[in-house]
Amino acid sequence: MDDNTEKERRKRLPDQSVKSAATSTSKKRKTVTSTAIQDAVSRVTIESLPSEMVEQILSWVSVGDVIAFGATCHAFHQLSLSPALWKALCRRQTTGGRAGPCMIQAVAPGRALGFRRILPTCDKHFLWDTQGTVFSLSDAVALSPSGQLVWSEASRSTVLCRNVKDVTVDPRSDVSRRQYVYVLMTRLPAGCGRRSDSVEIYQQYSGERVFHMTFHPSMTFSQLRLMGSEVNRTLLLLTGTGRVYTVPLNETQLNRPRSFTVQLTLREINHSLPDLAVKQIHTSYSSALYITGEGEVYVETHSAGVHRHLFGSLQGFSPNTGPMLLPLPSKVVRCSLGLTHLCLLDERGCVFMQGSNNHGQLGTGDKIDRREPTQVVLSLTPVEVCCGLNHSLALLRGEAGEKEVQGCGCGRGGRLPGWSQGSPVFVRLSVKTPRSTRVLCSSKYHLYLLCCHDIEEPLLFHPPPLGAESEKEAAERAGLQRCLSQLRGCGHLQEQLARLREAVQSHMTLSSAHKDFLEEALSTMQQASSSTTQFQI
Repeated sequence: MDDNTEKERRKRLPDQSVKSAATSTSKKRKTVTSTAIQDAVSRVTIESLPSEMVEQILSWVSVGDVIAFGATCHAFHQLSLSPALWKALCRRQTTGGRAGPCMIQAVAPGRALGFRRILPTCDKHFLWDTQGTVFSLSDAVALSPSGQLVWSEASRSTVLCRNVKDVTVDPRSDVSRRQYVYVLMTRLPAGCGRRSDSVEIYQQYSGERVFHMTFHPSMTFSQLRLMGSEVNRTLLLLTGTGRVYTVPLNETQLNRPRSFTVQLTLREINHSLPDLAVKQIHTSYSSALYITGEGEVYVETHSAGVHRHLFGSLQGFSPNTGPMLLPLPSKVVRCSLGLTHLCLLDERGCVFMQGSNNHGQLGTGDKIDRREPTQVVLSLTPVEVCCGLNHSLALLRGEAGEKEVQGCGCGRGGRLPGWSQGSPVFVRLSVKTPRSTRVLCSSKYHLYLLCCHDIEEPLLFHPPPLGAESEKEAAERAGLQRCLSQLRGCGHLQEQLARLREAVQSHMTLSSAHKDFLEEALSTMQQASSSTTQFQI
């Protein structure tokens, strides 16, 4: 090593010593700082956090965790009862955390308490809540930059009217037809000590009232429905005693500044069946369906094409013919009536479909029309049913309370999210369905789910107790048991098939389609067994 190299090394020694000392000091400071942070963190507990921060943390855990947290001590119990916390939990359940591909952000007008119905029109959405208030939601739905439907940021709600007993619009799925909103409400007239019912009609765009009709206080109504075209509109009113009245209207005259007289008449169903008490009315463009207090279903049609779609022929059809009774084995509690098909839900949770099936909208697995109510089996318990333009929807509930939406029929235009090609059977749709969903509604291109966390869900079905059956069912069961014993005693397959055919014909309550199928299947089996026997011989 030369002298110059040794000198340079000695010059660098002080610098390296300084750097070494600085590094040692830095490590010491880091050690002290890290220890201080660890000590501070160890002293922070959940009791020392502000209550707002604890509520924010709890709003992102499950409901079960919140309940377990509140069971630990009195202070945490008070925190777990925070209204702000539960509001955040409900909001997160309603929206599903993040909106799915076919689920948009929820919206709730102020002061609304549980929704009964949503009525979309060409310009607005009208919401009817459980307190009898109708809200008008303007600028409601818009397209996002990605092409998805979202609630517009400019959406604002105003109160259209209060004390509403029922509200309806044009029953067709095309919202462009819905120019007016019909409201049945209760008012206290000036100078009168008794409340009276009235029908008011509002222009959907401006919210202006264009028609008002008040009834005598002795006449009280519970339901309001529409039928017919704009120039020949029929307004149906159901009284509390089960009587149906009709009011004819011409919507093209509503905007004219003049008064005109309308006539209130009793419906044909009460003339032909005077002792019949109607509890529900459902209408389509040219047909009406009535459900009695006993759960019987009557259908009246005013179009030859609709009658053919529903019943398969024009036999017995006349524009002035009274309603027809549908053959059903049990009491009907819910119903939805489309243009050419209908869906019935009975008290046992069974679903029956009838009418046109050209798109598979009956969910029977084929595209064959049904002339009478045909039972369709669903995977979960049905809560609500809805007949769309040429598709059908069902809101279902699982054993643990979870819910989903299933649909069948035409899938064009997003009618069946996730199934654009449609389906002839009920399939689960790509829609995140909150557990609090109570009402299902569909227009031509939109699907709406109405949720409510404040109103208790009523018990819809009343299944019979175990072991309880009618005399008819008991006799049918006994006959089938006898046939089964005889079938077991038969020594040949031909005799067994004959006994089985006898049981089907004499002791089984089946629809005509099911009986025809079983008869054809048994004949085919008998022919095959005869051929096999002859070949073996």
